[in-house]
Amino acid sequence: MAGLGYRTFAAGEVLTAVNVQGYLQDQAVMVFADAAARTAAIGTPTEGMISFLKDTDALEAFSGASWQAVGGAAVGFEQTFLLMGA
Repeated sequence: MAGLGYRTFAAGEVLTAVNVQGYLQDQAVMVFADAAARTAAIGTPTEGMISFLKDTDALEAFSGASWQAVGGAAVGFEQTFLLMGA
C-alpha cells in the first residue's frame, strides 16, 4: 500500500506506527545518492513511491514494476520542474 491519502491530525493526537508509515513515510520524496543506494535502502518498493537521485538529478516514481522518470523518459528533476510551470 502506498500512502493513505491526506489527513489533518488533531493537537495531542497519538500517532500510531500505521499513521506514520502511511501518511508520512510512504508519501515522502526519498533522497538517495544513486539508484544503487535506493535499491539497498528499499527492499520492496510499493507502487507510488517517489525518489530523487542526486547523481542524475532524477525524480522517479515506482510503477509497481520498475522505477520510471517523472514527466517521461530521460527527463530529470530540473526539466520536470520547468515542465510543471515552476
